[in-house]
Amino acid sequence: MYLFVVLLIVALLLIVWFSFTAVALVIHFIPWLIIGLVAGATASTITGSRHGILGDIGLGLVGAVLGGFLLRVALHVQTRGFIEDVIAGIIGAVIILLIGKALSPRRAY
Repeated sequence: MYLFVVLLIVALLLIVWFSFTAVALVIHFIPWLIIGLVAGATASTITGSRHGILGDIGLGLVGAVLGGFLLRVALHVQTRGFIEDVIAGIIGAVIILLIGKALSPRRAY
């Protein structure tokens, strides 16, 4: 009987802990998706390339990491807000797209 009570308490604590971590994951994950989408779509528009929504999100996320790293290393600036993260993402995504266009073979039409 005591084992059942202990297991029930552990299960309830795990459920509570999981609900807090799931909420924290959603709270931190959704803004990154929005930043990635905005930065990737803007960079795709600037460079004239098309990748679709998932490609833009991925490009924006990778661009945000690259842009944040470059801003921190080159200019000693650390992003601290949504707008700054989006700008860093756009900068990084544009750099990635321009490097990709420079390295890709030209297509003859």
